[in-house]
Amino acid sequence: MPKFSNIIITAGVIIVSVAVSLGFVSNNPENIIIGDWEEAAWTYEKANEPSMFYYDLTTVRKHEAENWIFGDDNTIIFMKNDEVVGKGKWILKGRGHILKLTHEDGHVERYDIKELNDNELILNFDIGMESRGIAKLTFKK
Repeated sequence: MPKFSNIIITAGVIIVSVAVSLGFVSNNPENIIIGDWEEAAWTYEKANEPSMFYYDLTTVRKHEAENWIFGDDNTIIFMKNDEVVGKGKWILKGRGHILKLTHEDGHVERYDIKELNDNELILNFDIGMESRGIAKLTFKK
């Protein structure tokens, strides 16, 4: 009887370990973000007090009607009307909630990831604590 219970315990531990491992892999933001994302919306949120912050929005790259293709080798391709309009590298920072894009020309963009699942990616352009959320991009997979 003790040998049989050891086999059951061992099998149970293996099953739980595999299930937990698969759960971590499938919920990993770096795995979810890989693929082709179509920009669905770009919106600007208004501040209650315009004098609360200042940021030169001319330094923000405006992405309009683009597809962002995240490669599993941390490359990103920006497509518009089936043409490549830019390339770069991407990395998730923090606990997977900050997206850093480095364009080929060295320009860097940072976004706070507000939502990331198999169907939707919502980003807030990160220009500092005082003005977070001034620009919001929504993508659909």
